[in-house]
Amino acid sequence: MSGSGKKNLWSALDFRLSEILAYDFYLALGGGLAALATAVSAPAAVIRAVPVAAGLVGVVVGAVVAGIAVQTAFMDQAFLRKIRTIGRDPTRYIAPFLFTATTGVFSMLSLLVLGAMSAETPQVALIVVAFMAALLTIWTMTSLLQGLSTLVQFIHLKTDALDVPDDVSWSARDSNRQPPS
Repeated sequence: MSGSGKKNLWSALDFRLSEILAYDFYLALGGGLAALATAVSAPAAVIRAVPVAAGLVGVVVGAVVAGIAVQTAFMDQAFLRKIRTIGRDPTRYIAPFLFTATTGVFSMLSLLVLGAMSAETPQVALIVVAFMAALLTIWTMTSLLQGLSTLVQFIHLKTDALDVPDDVSWSARDSNRQPPS
């Protein structure tokens, strides 16, 4: 991946701390702590959960990619001009989906490491990886709700845009951007 691609992804994921520390994070933290406790008391049980968790994360990431595809398909040029006129960044509407996909990738990586472990793996390593895998897996699954909420907001915005003519011109109100050439 080129440097500019990473910069664009990370800039789209530039959330406020209040957006990160939402209910989905706290649910994930609780799940991570439960996995930590399970790794201490029954390490084999944590490892047995890997295939189920990996399947769930795969389904969520697939749904997220589909959500991004549907949303971006509705971002035609006329709609993007309207978005620019009101000073909104269109990537803001897919950012929660990008966040979920990103946590999903890190979740899969941690599940891959956890799946390579056994009950005889040094306990500290197993505990750390189990905690991270559970936290990221549950965060991936629960953050899908934020994406769905954003999708509903996007549908309302798209509906509101019906009342604005498609031939909106560049507005000088948005002084942060240069007018199109």
